[in-house]
Amino acid sequence: MRTTLVYATLFSAALLGSGALAQTAATDNPAAPMKPAQTQTSKPDAQPAKSDAGISFVTAQAADQWRAPKLVGIGVFGTDEKQIGKIKDVLMGHDGKAETVVIGIGGFLGFGTKDVAVPFAAMQWRTEGRKMPATDQPPSNPVASTTGQAAGPPPMKETDPAATEASQGYPDKAILGVTLAELKAAPDFRYAPNPLDQSEARSTTDSGAAKKTTP
Repeated sequence: MRTTLVYATLFSAALLGSGALAQTAATDNPAAPMKPAQTQTSKPDAQPAKSDAGISFVTAQAADQWRAPKLVGIGVFGTDEKQIGKIKDVLMGHDGKAETVVIGIGGFLGFGTKDVAVPFAAMQWRTEGRKMPATDQPPSNPVASTTGQAAGPPPMKETDPAATEASQGYPDKAILGVTLAELKAAPDFRYAPNPLDQSEARSTTDSGAAKKTTP
């Protein structure tokens, strides 16, 4: 009987000790979760790909895109590889496609220039690769610094023309399959007239005619 009482006392003390130990651990670490953690369902805000109106945003220039204003001033070369003019303007349709290239021929400081226009598809474009040091290659004469001899030129490599075009925003030159004589003989190009100017000119003509008929 006494042995049973001793075992019961020891078992009760063990239960009390484990409960106190758990309470102490919770007190020492208040950040410890007392109930299962909830799953996080919210996500960080992401940059929207479209506006509320459904307009998509373009974030970078593509490798096959030029910057339209930079096309103005590019030299136009004929079949004999001689320059025959410069691009003066690029006309585009309402669908965003370039349709017409206006070429300025001759003149001086913008005066006396003849304007000729051709379809955009008639133009060919050319860009040469650029030479640059090949930094990933060893020098051509690595012992020059130790012998006192002049070091040879560093190895060079050529850049990709498409990458050059994208970086500078325009091709190096335009090619048109005509000669300068043919371009000079082409009909002049005229921009669309201003309807306000036409209305004023008509009013002036009508008023002058009315004065002549008045006795």
